This record gives sequence, structure tokens and C-alpha cells, in this order.
Amino acid sequence: MRIVHIAPGLSRRLGGPSALLRGLVPAQVERGHRVTIVVTDQGAELEGDLEVPGADVHVVPAVGPAFLGYGRGLRKAIRGAVADADVVEVHGVYSLASVFGMSESRRARVPYLAAPHGVWTADHAPRRPWLNAAWDRLLLAQNLRDAQMIVSDSLYDRDCLLERGFSRVANMVLGVDPVLRSIETPWEERSGVLFLSRVARKKRLDLAIEAYARSGLAEQGHPFVVAGPIEEGLPYDPRELCAEHGVAEHVEFLGTVTSEQRRDLLSRMRVFVLASDDESFGMAVAEAAAAGMAVVASDRVAAIREAEQFGAGRGWPQDPGALATALAEAAADDAGAQAAVLRDFARASWTWEHAVEQFDAMASAAPVTAR
Repeated sequence: MRIVHIAPGLSRRLGGPSALLRGLVPAQVERGHRVTIVVTDQGAELEGDLEVPGADVHVVPAVGPAFLGYGRGLRKAIRGAVADADVVEVHGVYSLASVFGMSESRRARVPYLAAPHGVWTADHAPRRPWLNAAWDRLLLAQNLRDAQMIVSDSLYDRDCLLERGFSRVANMVLGVDPVLRSIETPWEERSGVLFLSRVARKKRLDLAIEAYARSGLAEQGHPFVVAGPIEEGLPYDPRELCAEHGVAEHVEFLGTVTSEQRRDLLSRMRVFVLASDDESFGMAVAEAAAAGMAVVASDRVAAIREAEQFGAGRGWPQDPGALATALAEAAADDAGAQAAVLRDFARASWTWEHAVEQFDAMASAAPVTAR
């Protein structure tokens, strides 16, 4: 099958769809599919940021405000890729890349799957609600009506899409890097608290820092590592916040990390923390769990909510005191057994092999129809 993926960018710092494509596409190629990706070079800064093993990646130069997801020659590149496709998946909905992807697929009568990636979950707060409303009416309405399937990132995301009125909704699990499933670091050799994500407003690093300061883990010899780029426009300075809470000397900021650095952190640190306002899945949480870390996440992270349904994890309220208690308990020397329960659940549930099976089922159930 000839598959085309369309997204605003592929840089690691963009998170979300970028991480998904780096996991899903190699699994699709291994299954025997031919895969093309069309993106802009938005946010690319590390070697390999615009490469995905096995895929033919078409990159166009980004132009204009980042939130538009536009590139010079983008529509032409999408049109050429779609013409040779059996099925298209469009990642995100609020970008020109996604609009072009859907409209060109409609024009070429090629089945397409639309993945909003959590922008319509109940907890999600758009930055420009007025623009989203206009975008919905003028650019998305017809395109989404003609999509063969709306793809959800989690069962929670699926329920929100159904409540929004979409009838053709299917869930596709997100997987973790298979290398992480082979990590077997003994609990007693692990130490420290890890935040591994973009430092964006919704990720609530401020809550994590305050919870860490209250937990007493700094005094017990557990450092706090923050790995990820700090986005512009953050309403606080993370380093200043660490100083205000008296833990500056115990917190290390690494900035953007490579895949090798990420795996090293996940293999040697003990507790992962993510106090997000909204995560339609939470890839970072899934990866940490699969690597054997304990996870302290807010109850707004869909991945931990799914684990909780099966007795494998627990979501916490966005309260610094509650999160501090959770961190202290998760880092305890006798907490390894509970972390192993979450690890086993993650390794069994969140795999790219399963995702490819679900994608193929959606593609085979999506006939080309006249529009």
C-alpha cells in the first residue's frame, strides 16, 4: 500500500505528530508499505530532525507564522504525493498543511484519514479560539465531512470526538520505541526525577518544580532533570522558579536532547513527572512507563487514565501538595513493584505493531467515493 503522511513539521521539538511518525512509519515500512511524508522544515535543529527511516521525506521551507504550518511550494508537494497514494493520513487540523492535505486528497479522490491529535478534547484550551472557530467553519467543515475516518489518539480522545458529533471515529494506539521495552535497569540502580518534554505552558513544569521542592526528594539525593526546549512566551522563568523554591542546585536543564540521551535518561532515572493541563495521549508518559520508570502524571493525561482503568497506574489532581506526596511515594525504595506493573501494561498495550494493524484496517475500510 502506498501511504502518504502530511504534517506541518517533523522536528523533534514539535512533539506529538513528529514522535508518532518516527514510530509508526518504520513499522509500516517493515510491514511492506511504501511511505511518503510531506512536511515543512519548521523547528528543525538537530541532525536527523527531517529524516524517518524507510520513508521518502519531502521537505519544503517553512514560511510565515509557525502556527500556520505553511511552506513555500507546500501545496504543490502535497498534490504530487497524493496523486500517487492509496491512502493519506493528515496530522493535525489547524494548519495549512492539514487543509491542503485534505483538500488535495478530496480533489484526487484518494481516501484520507484525519487525525486532530487531541485539539478537541474537553481539557484542551485553544490559544486563538476566534481563529479556530473561523477555521472550523471555512476550512474544515467540508474536508472533515469527506474524511473516510477521524483518528483518535486514545479512548478519551475518541469519546470527545464522538461527543463533538463525528460518526466515523476509530482509535489508533500510539506505540513506544521498541528499544525502551528492552530496558531492565534494577530499581535500586535508578535515581532522580525526570521531566522530558517541551517546556510549554500546558505541560505545567511550574507545578512539577513546586511539587519536587515539597517532596523532600532533593534532600534524599534525587536530582531533578528537565530535558526539552523551553518555548517562548512561557509565563514564568523555570530557573527562577527553582531558585524561589530553594532547589536550584538540585535541578539541571538539558534543553533539547538526542534519541540516545533520551534513552539514557529513561534507563537510569526513577520517577517521571508530567502535570499537564491536557494530553490527548501523552507519548512521554508511555515511553517512561515502558522503560520501567514510575510515573506521576496529572489526571488530564490520557495515557495514565487508560492505565488507571486497568489498575496499572494512577492520575493525580493538579495540586502541588498531592503531586509532592505522589513523587515521594513513587521514588521510594519499595516502589519498584508498582512501577513494574505499569511497565508491563505499557509494553503490552502501546506498540507500533498494533498501531499498524489498526491503520491498515481503517485504510481497507475506506473506499474512494465520488465527491
